[in-house]
Amino acid sequence: MVRIYILTFLFSLATFVNGQTVDTTGVEMVTFIEEAPFFNGDLKEFIQGELNYPLSAKKDTVEGTVVISLIIDTLGLTINHSIVKGIRNDLNKEALRIAKQIKFDTPAIQKGKPIAVEYLVPVVFDLQHFKKKSKCKKLF
Repeated sequence: MVRIYILTFLFSLATFVNGQTVDTTGVEMVTFIEEAPFFNGDLKEFIQGELNYPLSAKKDTVEGTVVISLIIDTLGLTINHSIVKGIRNDLNKEALRIAKQIKFDTPAIQKGKPIAVEYLVPVVFDLQHFKKKSKCKKLF
């Protein structure tokens, strides 16, 4: 009877050891990027230039920063946009709209090859700054 328990234990232990797998996908964890992605111009100015402050947020005088997470792929395009920190639906949608327009001129480089990297983009909604840049003209 003891032999059966010992054999069962050994078989279950052998199954456990053999059940472990090794990741062979070749995915390498990068903690330091040799060359960061390059955006031609000032990214903050680009974002502020594209910003259309939602009318409902203006009426409610809502301000703040929406943080968008995105992936810069090996071509410099931005993909997999998601909200990390939002304010409210109308501002979140506007921040996502702007983030989807961003394109980097060169991707990140590691060991001489382009790599995809995660990037966080803050989109600042500031009514004072928006009023200053507003191109609306008064008719009277």
